[in-house]
Amino acid sequence: MTEEPAVRRAAAAVLIAATLTATPADAAVSPDCTRYVNLARQVGWPKSERWNLARIMWRESRCAPTAHNPRDPWGGSYGLLQINGSNVGWATRNGWITGRTDLTDPKRNLKVGLELWKLYGWRPWGTKSSVTTQTTKETVQ
Repeated sequence: MTEEPAVRRAAAAVLIAATLTATPADAAVSPDCTRYVNLARQVGWPKSERWNLARIMWRESRCAPTAHNPRDPWGGSYGLLQINGSNVGWATRNGWITGRTDLTDPKRNLKVGLELWKLYGWRPWGTKSSVTTQTTKETVQ
């Protein structure tokens, strides 16, 4: 009986620590992301990357296609994948967009993101090559 309160206190401490150290990227992916993962497949994203893509979209924009981060020092970040403004010239020259506001269009944002991913993997999003978690895999089917 004397160990039971100690066990409860230890369990509570673990839960508190987990809550304090959790990041938004650790949260379950929104169902809105699934819709955009399906759209991503239409623009050429490989099926094998759907979990990574959902997690990145959730972390970067909460799967909101009009998300904009004006504080990004490289020209702001736009859309689902928060494409950096420094990529606007490159994406325009390649014909995927006509200007930075096009990056708030989900299909165009996902296309530019795909082309960045083909060149650099997940590095432009500040991650290692594998960013999946079991939570994400179970959420995005």
